[in-house]
Amino acid sequence: MSADPPGARTAAGAWDELLRQIIEISGEERNLRDTLKRVAEFVAETTQADACFVHVIDREARQLVLMGATPAPFDALAGTIRLAIGEGLAGWVAEHAEPALVDDKWSDPRYRYIPALRGENFSSLVSVPMLRPPATVVGVLNVHSRTPKHFTEHDLPRLGEVARLLAGIVENAVLFDRLANREAELERFAARTIELQELERRRIAGEIHDGISQRLVSAYYHLRAARTCTTSDEALHDLDAAETLVTDALDEARNAIVGLRPSVLDDLGLAAALRSLASTLGGDFEVEMDLEPAELPGHVETALFRMAQEALQNVVKHARAKHVRVALATGEEGVTLAVTDDGVGFDPAAARGSLSYGLRGLHERATLIGASLEVDARVGAGTAVLVRLPPAALRADPERGESAAGRAGS
Repeated sequence: MSADPPGARTAAGAWDELLRQIIEISGEERNLRDTLKRVAEFVAETTQADACFVHVIDREARQLVLMGATPAPFDALAGTIRLAIGEGLAGWVAEHAEPALVDDKWSDPRYRYIPALRGENFSSLVSVPMLRPPATVVGVLNVHSRTPKHFTEHDLPRLGEVARLLAGIVENAVLFDRLANREAELERFAARTIELQELERRRIAGEIHDGISQRLVSAYYHLRAARTCTTSDEALHDLDAAETLVTDALDEARNAIVGLRPSVLDDLGLAAALRSLASTLGGDFEVEMDLEPAELPGHVETALFRMAQEALQNVVKHARAKHVRVALATGEEGVTLAVTDDGVGFDPAAARGSLSYGLRGLHERATLIGASLEVDARVGAGTAVLVRLPPAALRADPERGESAAGRAGS
Protein backbone atom coordinates (compact mmCIF):
# COMPACT_ATOMS: atom_id res chain seq x y z
CA MET A 1 0.00 0.00 0.00
CA SER A 2 1.36 3.41 -0.93
CA ALA A 3 1.90 6.05 1.69
CA ASP A 4 -0.40 9.05 1.97
CA PRO A 5 0.80 12.22 0.32
CA PRO A 6 2.69 14.54 2.71
CA GLY A 7 -0.13 17.11 2.64
CA ALA A 8 -2.71 14.50 3.62
CA ARG A 9 -0.57 13.33 6.57
CA THR A 10 -0.20 16.91 7.73
CA ALA A 11 -3.95 17.50 7.46
CA ALA A 12 -4.73 14.33 9.43
CA GLY A 13 -2.25 15.31 12.12
CA ALA A 14 -3.80 18.77 12.36
CA TRP A 15 -7.26 17.28 12.83
CA ASP A 16 -5.99 14.92 15.52
CA GLU A 17 -4.35 17.85 17.27
CA LEU A 18 -7.64 19.78 17.08
CA LEU A 19 -9.52 16.92 18.74
CA ARG A 20 -6.84 16.68 21.42
CA GLN A 21 -7.09 20.41 22.15
CA ILE A 22 -10.88 20.25 22.43
CA ILE A 23 -10.70 17.28 24.81
CA GLU A 24 -8.11 19.12 26.87
CA ILE A 25 -10.14 22.32 27.33
CA SER A 26 -13.32 20.32 28.01
CA GLY A 27 -11.73 19.21 31.28
CA GLU A 28 -10.89 22.74 32.36
CA GLU A 29 -13.17 24.81 34.57
CA ARG A 30 -14.31 27.39 32.04
CA ASN A 31 -17.67 28.83 31.25
CA LEU A 32 -19.38 27.81 28.03
CA ARG A 33 -18.61 31.04 26.17
CA ASP A 34 -14.88 30.90 26.86
CA THR A 35 -14.75 27.25 25.87
CA LEU A 36 -16.60 27.80 22.58
CA LYS A 37 -14.48 30.82 21.75
CA ARG A 38 -11.32 28.74 22.06
CA VAL A 39 -12.85 25.90 20.06
CA ALA A 40 -13.79 28.35 17.30
CA GLU A 41 -10.17 29.57 17.20
CA PHE A 42 -8.85 26.00 16.99
CA VAL A 43 -11.28 25.05 14.20
CA ALA A 44 -10.52 28.15 12.13
CA GLU A 45 -6.78 27.57 12.49
CA THR A 46 -6.99 23.88 11.59
CA THR A 47 -9.19 24.43 8.52
CA GLN A 48 -7.32 27.60 7.48
CA ALA A 49 -10.67 29.35 7.53
CA ASP A 50 -11.32 33.04 8.10
CA ALA A 51 -14.17 32.81 10.63
CA CYS A 52 -15.89 30.23 12.79
CA PHE A 53 -19.24 30.58 14.55
CA VAL A 54 -20.56 28.18 17.18
CA HIS A 55 -24.33 28.33 17.66
CA VAL A 56 -26.14 26.64 20.58
CA ILE A 57 -29.82 25.71 20.62
CA ASP A 58 -32.12 27.45 23.10
CA ARG A 59 -34.87 24.82 23.26
CA GLU A 60 -37.38 26.92 25.15
CA ALA A 61 -37.20 29.70 22.55
CA ARG A 62 -36.60 27.26 19.63
CA GLN A 63 -33.70 29.38 18.48
CA LEU A 64 -30.02 29.13 17.68
CA VAL A 65 -27.86 31.48 19.74
CA LEU A 66 -24.34 32.50 18.75
CA MET A 67 -22.21 31.55 21.77
CA GLY A 68 -18.64 31.46 20.49
CA ALA A 69 -16.84 32.96 17.49
CA THR A 70 -13.58 34.02 15.97
CA PRO A 71 -12.05 36.46 15.10
CA ALA A 72 -12.45 38.62 18.19
CA PRO A 73 -14.97 41.20 16.90
CA PHE A 74 -17.49 38.42 16.28
CA ASP A 75 -17.06 36.84 19.70
CA ALA A 76 -18.18 40.14 21.23
CA LEU A 77 -21.59 39.39 19.65
CA ALA A 78 -22.01 36.15 21.63
CA GLY A 79 -25.48 35.94 23.11
CA THR A 80 -26.88 38.69 20.84
CA ILE A 81 -27.32 36.87 17.50
CA ARG A 82 -30.35 34.57 17.33
CA LEU A 83 -31.87 32.52 14.51
CA ALA A 84 -35.12 30.60 14.58
CA ILE A 85 -34.81 26.86 13.97
CA GLY A 86 -35.12 26.51 10.20
CA GLU A 87 -34.00 30.10 9.54
CA GLY A 88 -30.84 30.61 7.51
CA LEU A 89 -28.33 27.92 6.67
CA ALA A 90 -27.48 27.19 10.32
CA GLY A 91 -31.18 26.99 11.11
CA TRP A 92 -31.68 24.54 8.23
CA VAL A 93 -28.86 22.33 9.53
CA ALA A 94 -30.34 22.42 13.04
CA GLU A 95 -33.78 21.50 11.71
CA HIS A 96 -32.64 18.65 9.45
CA ALA A 97 -29.67 17.40 11.53
CA GLU A 98 -27.62 17.24 8.34
CA PRO A 99 -24.38 18.98 7.32
CA ALA A 100 -24.29 21.51 4.49
CA LEU A 101 -21.34 22.30 2.21
CA VAL A 102 -21.78 25.58 0.31
CA ASP A 103 -19.29 26.68 -2.37
CA ASP A 104 -21.02 30.02 -2.93
CA LYS A 105 -23.43 31.03 -0.18
CA TRP A 106 -24.85 33.93 -2.20
CA SER A 107 -26.39 31.47 -4.62
CA ASP A 108 -27.79 29.22 -1.86
CA PRO A 109 -31.44 30.08 -1.06
CA ARG A 110 -31.01 28.82 2.52
CA TYR A 111 -28.45 31.52 3.38
CA ARG A 112 -29.60 34.54 5.37
CA TYR A 113 -27.50 37.70 5.52
CA ILE A 114 -26.83 39.09 9.01
CA PRO A 115 -25.08 42.49 8.81
CA ALA A 116 -23.33 42.12 12.17
CA LEU A 117 -21.61 38.93 10.97
CA ARG A 118 -20.30 40.66 7.81
CA GLY A 119 -21.27 37.94 5.39
CA GLU A 120 -20.07 40.05 2.48
CA ASN A 121 -16.50 39.26 3.57
CA PHE A 122 -16.90 35.50 3.12
CA SER A 123 -17.83 33.35 0.17
CA SER A 124 -17.86 29.64 1.01
CA LEU A 125 -18.86 27.86 4.19
CA VAL A 126 -19.49 24.50 5.77
CA SER A 127 -22.12 23.96 8.46
CA VAL A 128 -22.38 20.81 10.58
CA PRO A 129 -24.82 19.85 13.35
CA MET A 130 -23.59 19.12 16.86
CA LEU A 131 -25.34 15.82 17.56
CA ARG A 132 -25.96 13.86 20.74
CA PRO A 133 -27.23 10.28 20.55
CA PRO A 134 -29.51 9.19 19.11
CA ALA A 135 -29.85 12.23 16.83
CA THR A 136 -30.46 15.26 19.03
CA VAL A 137 -29.08 18.54 17.73
CA VAL A 138 -27.63 20.74 20.49
CA GLY A 139 -25.98 23.29 18.22
CA VAL A 140 -24.43 24.09 14.85
CA LEU A 141 -20.80 24.72 13.86
CA ASN A 142 -20.31 27.14 10.95
CA VAL A 143 -16.91 27.68 9.31
CA HIS A 144 -16.45 30.48 6.73
CA SER A 145 -13.78 31.31 4.14
CA ARG A 146 -13.22 34.25 1.86
CA THR A 147 -12.13 31.80 -0.83
CA PRO A 148 -14.81 30.15 -3.00
CA LYS A 149 -14.81 26.35 -2.79
CA HIS A 150 -12.41 26.44 0.14
CA PHE A 151 -14.03 23.39 1.77
CA THR A 152 -14.43 19.92 0.27
CA GLU A 153 -16.40 16.78 1.03
CA HIS A 154 -13.31 15.46 2.85
CA ASP A 155 -13.77 18.16 5.50
CA LEU A 156 -17.25 16.99 6.50
CA PRO A 157 -16.32 13.78 8.38
CA ARG A 158 -13.57 15.58 10.34
CA LEU A 159 -15.79 18.53 11.20
CA GLY A 160 -18.49 16.01 12.12
CA GLU A 161 -16.13 14.48 14.70
CA VAL A 162 -15.38 17.91 16.09
CA ALA A 163 -19.09 18.76 16.22
CA ARG A 164 -19.97 15.52 18.04
CA LEU A 165 -17.25 16.19 20.61
CA LEU A 166 -18.51 19.74 21.00
CA ALA A 167 -22.06 18.46 21.47
CA GLY A 168 -21.07 16.67 24.66
CA ILE A 169 -19.30 19.76 25.98
CA VAL A 170 -22.29 21.96 25.17
CA GLU A 171 -24.82 19.57 26.69
CA ASN A 172 -22.84 19.27 29.93
CA ALA A 173 -22.38 23.04 30.10
CA VAL A 174 -26.10 23.64 29.55
CA LEU A 175 -26.99 21.14 32.27
CA PHE A 176 -24.48 22.80 34.59
CA ASP A 177 -25.95 26.24 33.88
CA ARG A 178 -29.44 24.94 34.57
CA LEU A 179 -28.29 23.46 37.86
CA ALA A 180 -26.55 26.72 38.79
CA ASN A 181 -29.69 28.68 37.91
CA ARG A 182 -31.85 26.39 40.01
CA GLU A 183 -29.46 26.72 42.94
CA ALA A 184 -29.62 30.49 42.56
CA GLU A 185 -33.43 30.31 42.45
CA LEU A 186 -33.41 28.18 45.59
CA GLU A 187 -31.18 30.73 47.34
CA ARG A 188 -33.53 33.54 46.32
CA PHE A 189 -36.50 31.47 47.48
CA ALA A 190 -34.82 30.81 50.84
CA ALA A 191 -33.94 34.47 51.31
CA ARG A 192 -37.45 35.56 50.33
CA THR A 193 -39.07 32.95 52.60
CA ILE A 194 -37.01 34.09 55.59
CA GLU A 195 -37.74 37.72 54.74
CA LEU A 196 -41.49 37.04 54.62
CA GLN A 197 -41.30 35.17 57.93
CA GLU A 198 -39.56 38.16 59.49
CA LEU A 199 -42.12 40.57 58.06
CA GLU A 200 -44.88 38.49 59.61
CA ARG A 201 -43.06 38.41 62.94
CA ARG A 202 -42.66 42.19 62.83
CA ARG A 203 -46.35 42.60 62.07
CA ILE A 204 -47.28 40.42 65.05
CA ALA A 205 -44.77 42.27 67.26
CA GLY A 206 -46.34 45.56 66.21
CA GLU A 207 -49.82 44.29 67.02
CA ILE A 208 -48.70 43.09 70.44
CA HIS A 209 -47.04 46.41 71.16
CA ASP A 210 -49.88 48.58 69.91
CA GLY A 211 -52.67 46.32 71.15
CA ILE A 212 -52.04 43.94 74.02
CA SER A 213 -49.19 45.91 75.64
CA GLN A 214 -51.10 49.19 75.57
CA ARG A 215 -54.18 47.57 77.09
CA LEU A 216 -52.09 45.97 79.83
CA VAL A 217 -50.53 49.33 80.64
CA SER A 218 -53.99 50.90 80.73
CA ALA A 219 -55.28 48.11 82.99
CA TYR A 220 -52.34 48.61 85.34
CA TYR A 221 -53.07 52.32 85.77
CA HIS A 222 -56.78 51.62 86.31
CA LEU A 223 -55.83 49.19 89.04
CA ARG A 224 -53.56 51.80 90.62
CA ALA A 225 -56.40 54.30 90.47
CA ALA A 226 -58.80 51.78 92.05
CA ARG A 227 -56.36 51.33 94.95
CA THR A 228 -56.86 54.97 95.96
CA CYS A 229 -60.63 54.48 96.15
CA THR A 230 -60.80 51.56 98.56
CA THR A 231 -59.80 50.89 102.14
CA SER A 232 -60.84 47.26 102.30
CA ASP A 233 -57.92 44.98 103.12
CA GLU A 234 -59.47 42.21 101.06
CA ALA A 235 -59.94 44.48 98.06
CA LEU A 236 -56.39 45.82 98.38
CA HIS A 237 -55.09 42.25 98.47
CA ASP A 238 -57.00 41.43 95.28
CA LEU A 239 -55.71 44.61 93.65
CA ASP A 240 -52.13 43.68 94.56
CA ALA A 241 -52.61 40.26 92.99
CA ALA A 242 -54.15 41.80 89.85
CA GLU A 243 -51.31 44.32 89.54
CA THR A 244 -48.78 41.52 89.79
CA LEU A 245 -50.54 39.52 87.08
CA VAL A 246 -50.73 42.53 84.78
CA THR A 247 -47.06 43.39 85.40
CA ASP A 248 -46.01 39.80 84.63
CA ALA A 249 -48.17 39.76 81.50
CA LEU A 250 -46.65 43.05 80.37
CA ASP A 251 -43.12 41.69 80.89
CA GLU A 252 -44.01 38.57 78.87
CA ALA A 253 -45.45 40.73 76.10
CA ARG A 254 -42.27 42.82 75.98
CA ASN A 255 -40.12 39.68 75.87
CA ALA A 256 -42.30 38.33 73.06
CA ILE A 257 -41.82 41.54 71.10
CA VAL A 258 -38.04 41.33 71.53
CA GLY A 259 -38.10 37.69 70.45
CA LEU A 260 -40.26 38.40 67.43
CA ARG A 261 -38.21 41.33 66.16
CA PRO A 262 -34.58 41.42 67.40
CA SER A 263 -33.58 44.90 66.29
CA VAL A 264 -30.07 44.30 67.63
CA LEU A 265 -29.58 41.78 64.80
CA ASP A 266 -30.10 44.54 62.24
CA ASP A 267 -28.04 47.07 64.18
CA LEU A 268 -25.08 45.13 65.58
CA GLY A 269 -25.01 41.73 63.89
CA LEU A 270 -25.40 38.09 64.83
CA ALA A 271 -22.96 37.83 67.75
CA ALA A 272 -24.52 40.81 69.57
CA ALA A 273 -28.01 39.48 68.87
CA LEU A 274 -27.11 36.08 70.36
CA ARG A 275 -25.75 37.75 73.49
CA SER A 276 -28.91 39.82 73.78
CA LEU A 277 -31.01 36.69 73.31
CA ALA A 278 -29.15 34.86 76.07
CA SER A 279 -29.70 37.75 78.48
CA THR A 280 -33.50 37.55 78.05
CA LEU A 281 -33.96 33.80 78.46
CA GLY A 282 -34.93 33.92 82.11
CA GLY A 283 -33.85 30.32 82.74
CA ASP A 284 -32.25 29.11 85.96
CA PHE A 285 -28.94 28.22 84.35
CA GLU A 286 -25.55 29.72 83.50
CA VAL A 287 -24.95 30.73 79.87
CA GLU A 288 -21.46 30.64 78.37
CA MET A 289 -20.94 32.54 75.11
CA ASP A 290 -18.05 31.81 72.71
CA LEU A 291 -18.82 33.89 69.63
CA GLU A 292 -16.46 34.76 66.79
CA PRO A 293 -17.30 37.73 64.57
CA ALA A 294 -18.84 36.64 61.27
CA GLU A 295 -19.85 38.61 58.19
CA LEU A 296 -22.81 36.73 56.77
CA PRO A 297 -25.64 37.37 54.30
CA GLY A 298 -28.66 38.90 56.00
CA HIS A 299 -30.99 35.93 55.49
CA VAL A 300 -28.33 33.54 56.85
CA GLU A 301 -27.86 35.68 59.97
CA THR A 302 -31.59 35.70 60.55
CA ALA A 303 -31.90 31.94 60.10
CA LEU A 304 -29.01 31.22 62.49
CA PHE A 305 -30.47 33.57 65.07
CA ARG A 306 -33.85 31.85 64.86
CA MET A 307 -32.26 28.41 65.17
CA ALA A 308 -30.31 29.51 68.25
CA GLN A 309 -33.52 31.01 69.62
CA GLU A 310 -35.44 27.76 69.08
CA ALA A 311 -32.67 25.66 70.61
CA LEU A 312 -32.43 27.91 73.69
CA GLN A 313 -36.20 27.97 74.14
CA ASN A 314 -36.13 24.17 74.12
CA VAL A 315 -33.49 24.34 76.87
CA VAL A 316 -35.71 26.64 78.95
CA LYS A 317 -38.81 24.49 78.47
CA HIS A 318 -37.43 20.97 78.64
CA ALA A 319 -33.77 20.59 79.61
CA ARG A 320 -33.63 21.52 83.33
CA ALA A 321 -29.99 22.39 82.64
CA LYS A 322 -27.45 24.09 84.90
CA HIS A 323 -25.05 25.15 82.17
CA VAL A 324 -25.61 26.14 78.51
CA ARG A 325 -22.97 27.01 75.95
CA VAL A 326 -23.56 28.94 72.71
CA ALA A 327 -20.67 28.95 70.22
CA LEU A 328 -20.30 30.57 66.82
CA ALA A 329 -17.14 29.69 64.86
CA THR A 330 -15.90 30.55 61.37
CA GLY A 331 -13.21 28.93 59.26
CA GLU A 332 -12.27 27.60 55.83
CA GLU A 333 -14.97 24.94 56.12
CA GLY A 334 -17.70 27.52 56.73
CA VAL A 335 -19.60 28.59 59.83
CA THR A 336 -20.66 26.47 62.79
CA LEU A 337 -23.30 27.33 65.38
CA ALA A 338 -23.50 25.09 68.45
CA VAL A 339 -25.92 25.16 71.40
CA THR A 340 -25.12 22.58 74.10
CA ASP A 341 -26.53 21.95 77.56
CA ASP A 342 -26.00 19.58 80.49
CA GLY A 343 -29.70 18.97 81.04
CA VAL A 344 -31.84 15.85 81.18
CA GLY A 345 -31.53 15.19 77.43
CA PHE A 346 -34.10 13.15 75.51
CA ASP A 347 -34.52 10.27 73.10
CA PRO A 348 -34.70 11.81 69.59
CA ALA A 349 -36.58 8.79 68.23
CA ALA A 350 -39.27 9.19 70.87
CA ALA A 351 -39.53 13.00 70.85
CA ARG A 352 -43.12 14.20 70.91
CA GLY A 353 -45.11 17.39 71.23
CA SER A 354 -43.55 20.83 71.25
CA LEU A 355 -40.01 19.40 71.37
CA SER A 356 -40.59 17.44 68.17
CA TYR A 357 -42.14 20.49 66.55
CA GLY A 358 -39.11 22.57 67.50
CA LEU A 359 -36.74 20.01 65.98
CA ARG A 360 -38.72 20.03 62.74
CA GLY A 361 -38.48 23.83 62.69
CA LEU A 362 -34.70 23.62 63.13
CA HIS A 363 -34.39 21.15 60.25
CA GLU A 364 -36.57 23.30 57.98
CA ARG A 365 -34.55 26.45 58.66
CA ALA A 366 -31.27 24.62 58.11
CA THR A 367 -32.50 23.23 54.80
CA LEU A 368 -33.57 26.68 53.62
CA ILE A 369 -30.05 28.07 53.90
CA GLY A 370 -28.20 24.96 52.72
CA ALA A 371 -26.92 24.01 56.17
CA SER A 372 -26.67 20.64 57.88
CA LEU A 373 -28.18 20.03 61.31
CA GLU A 374 -27.03 17.53 63.90
CA VAL A 375 -28.91 16.93 67.15
CA ASP A 376 -26.97 14.77 69.61
CA ALA A 377 -29.14 13.93 72.61
CA ARG A 378 -29.31 11.12 75.15
CA VAL A 379 -31.53 10.68 78.14
CA GLY A 380 -29.70 12.03 81.19
CA ALA A 381 -26.70 13.24 79.17
CA GLY A 382 -27.74 16.64 77.82
CA THR A 383 -28.29 17.87 74.28
CA ALA A 384 -26.08 19.37 71.57
CA VAL A 385 -27.52 21.17 68.53
CA LEU A 386 -24.94 21.73 65.78
CA VAL A 387 -25.56 23.75 62.60
CA ARG A 388 -22.90 23.68 59.88
CA LEU A 389 -22.92 26.03 56.89
CA PRO A 390 -20.51 25.18 54.04
CA PRO A 391 -18.77 28.05 52.22
CA ALA A 392 -21.19 27.71 49.28
CA ALA A 393 -24.06 28.71 51.58
CA LEU A 394 -22.31 31.92 52.60
CA ARG A 395 -22.53 33.82 49.34
CA ALA A 396 -23.92 37.36 49.25
CA ASP A 397 -27.60 37.81 49.93
CA PRO A 398 -29.30 36.67 46.67
CA GLU A 399 -31.77 39.54 46.86
CA ARG A 400 -29.35 42.28 47.89
CA GLY A 401 -26.01 41.06 46.53
CA GLU A 402 -24.02 42.00 49.64
CA SER A 403 -23.11 40.78 53.08
CA ALA A 404 -24.63 41.97 56.30
CA ALA A 405 -21.40 43.82 57.04
CA GLY A 406 -21.69 45.60 53.74
CA ARG A 407 -25.24 46.67 54.56
CA ALA A 408 -24.05 48.03 57.88
CA GLY A 409 -21.28 49.99 56.20
CA SER A 410 -18.46 48.26 58.08
